[in-house]
Amino acid sequence: MEGRSTVGLFLVVLAAAASSLIMLLERRPSPTAATATSSNVLKDKPFTVIQLEGNGQEMAGLAVMLHDVSLAGFANRSGHWHAFPGHEHLLPGSTPLPFGNSYRDLIGGLANLPNLPLGGPPMVQASSAISGYSPATVIDDNDVVAVKRALATLTVMTCEAQRLQPIRDLLLNKGRWESGEARVAVEHLPYIEHWDTICYEIVRAKKNGVWDGPFTELLKEHANIKNMKEAMAVVGFITTSRTLQDLVVAHARKA
Repeated sequence: MEGRSTVGLFLVVLAAAASSLIMLLERRPSPTAATATSSNVLKDKPFTVIQLEGNGQEMAGLAVMLHDVSLAGFANRSGHWHAFPGHEHLLPGSTPLPFGNSYRDLIGGLANLPNLPLGGPPMVQASSAISGYSPATVIDDNDVVAVKRALATLTVMTCEAQRLQPIRDLLLNKGRWESGEARVAVEHLPYIEHWDTICYEIVRAKKNGVWDGPFTELLKEHANIKNMKEAMAVVGFITTSRTLQDLVVAHARKA
């Protein structure tokens, strides 16, 4: 799946059925359908807003970027926005968050992702956590840790479920979804880490007709992706926003 309209519809459906994500994951809407029904996508904005409901009808909102399905910030139950660094200009009047939206910032690194339970109950709990967040009422670091963990949980169930087919399939397991015991598998971590790189190589291969880009060996070694077919089987949403320079800089920072 490619493009603004497809991801917009996916997230709009999530907004309408956050407590039943397993139902929306079974829907694979077309870009044409998205154009007609994406009423929740804010016009002329590069993001859409997902409305979530926690325990006791505690409401919260997520601002999700359309070009790469990443989190820009969230709104608590009062409707006040909190923006991740670099996204404050998108949410005027928002309070800047003192941490970023990477898994390193939220839970200490990608390696800790399999420790997060996923599914219906964790989604409700995470929604409650961000609904009640306010810097003015934070008592200690434990409050911030809980919100970070909640944001990591919501990132997997919204962003990664759209980006990657294995994560989507994981959440489609009804038993695990209802029990709240779905977990990201260790073998899926390289897909999450290198999703943007996989997208870059897919876009390049589609243009050039051959899988021989600058990162194909890296993907073979670290993600066990050896060709275009295997890459397409992993990716659910393809971003076209990453340039070669972007990826070179990103990989240099990881080194």
